[in-house]
Amino acid sequence: MKQVIIDTDILSYYMKGQSNVVENFDNHVNEFGFVFISRITIIEILGGLKSKNADSQITKLKALIAKHKILDTSEMSSEISSNIFAQLQKVGRHSGNYDILIAGITIANNLTLVTNNEKDYENIQDLEITNWTLTVR
Repeated sequence: MKQVIIDTDILSYYMKGQSNVVENFDNHVNEFGFVFISRITIIEILGGLKSKNADSQITKLKALIAKHKILDTSEMSSEISSNIFAQLQKVGRHSGNYDILIAGITIANNLTLVTNNEKDYENIQDLEITNWTLTVR
């Protein structure tokens, strides 16, 4: 199995206890010791929780992410993300700006993106994705 980076929706499912996601997440942690999480994912989830004043969930999120490895944007991931943005613009397709940043981080670090939002990423070349909501791997 290859190392993975967790998309925002998957981290949310994990925190909510979705059984397939929890089992796949835990299996991956048992094998590798951690998962990668992008700083972009943390911004998305933390922003949502703060907008709901969900203090106990914020505490739970911070405890969870402290156990894993956080990836920020880098010069390489920024270059990749800008290429993705330009390619999508040229063909008249769009993807969310957060998604483009997460994809750039994923590709730059040679990881597999775990997401249930496969449609959001389907137009991005060179991005390997898997979906932990469907089956246990």
